[in-house]
Amino acid sequence: MARLEGGELDLSEQLETRKVIERAKGILQRDLQLSEQRPTSRCNGKPPTALSMKEIAEAIVLSDDVKRTPGKPKPS
Repeated sequence: MARLEGGELDLSEQLETRKVIERAKGILQRDLQLSEQRPTSRCNGKPPTALSMKEIAEAIVLSDDVKRTPGKPKPS
């Protein structure tokens, strides 16, 4: 039973990671007028790990949120 609960938590974390990544992807596509392409690492040709993708996605989402916060001057 504990193994099933652990698997459920892992799936929940994967879903949350995916949501953040998809939101960040949408922000980049909108702001940079990009089409959908799968990013690859320049170091070894392998796709970035989910953790690094999540960290990058969170940074993009946070940056977009800060830019859109009313009452704060936009960076030049």
